[in-house]
Amino acid sequence: MKHLFRHRHISAWHLAAVAALTLSALAGTAAAQTVLRGLPDHINPSARYIIYVHGRIIEHEGPKAVSERFGPYEFAEITEGLSARGHVVIAELRDPGGLDYVGTIVGHVQALQDAGVPEESITVVGFSKGGYMTLRAARQLNEPDVNYAILAGCIGEAVSGEDLSADGLEGRVLSMADTADDLGFPCSPLFERNPQLDSPLSMVFHEGSGHGLFYAADPLWMRPLLDWIDAGSP
Repeated sequence: MKHLFRHRHISAWHLAAVAALTLSALAGTAAAQTVLRGLPDHINPSARYIIYVHGRIIEHEGPKAVSERFGPYEFAEITEGLSARGHVVIAELRDPGGLDYVGTIVGHVQALQDAGVPEESITVVGFSKGGYMTLRAARQLNEPDVNYAILAGCIGEAVSGEDLSADGLEGRVLSMADTADDLGFPCSPLFERNPQLDSPLSMVFHEGSGHGLFYAADPLWMRPLLDWIDAGSP
């Protein structure tokens, strides 16, 4: 099992990374960036798709949510950044509720498959509650070549093994979390309980910003996420 540890340095490297992601976003705009609020009417089987499943706060405050603890949730900037390399991003705004949206994630993935999109061209990226729902959707789908990125979405019970609702999942899975996070944790223990997973990757940041790391469209996490997605695409 691979574990990747990255440290942030407030340096020329980080400034260069910000500039690179900005230029990439501008280039993506020129190449027709696409961010949708649901499945497209006509699915292009040759396109690559990212389904972004947002955190709980947006259920209650909308796409311009601001947390007293973590600051603004840069929903528009994050979804636009995810589309910068040519992916079609499906970033739906869900209603407040429990875990019913898991079924919607499953339905979206199956609709893309039914339209002829290869599994390798489908990625579900979930943050916080959205990450936990993504894990459960992966368990229901059991598609070994779909990509799943879990951003601070492994709750304590899933880590300890008290919650086994995602155990048995299939797919190409990435976990991202900050060591200072007290809400969502690295998924490494879940990965270790599920040897059927093929080379899951746990990426741990030592930022000190905890859950708030993924509130911002920061190239520190967005660039390696997009690199990982691209490495698994056809």
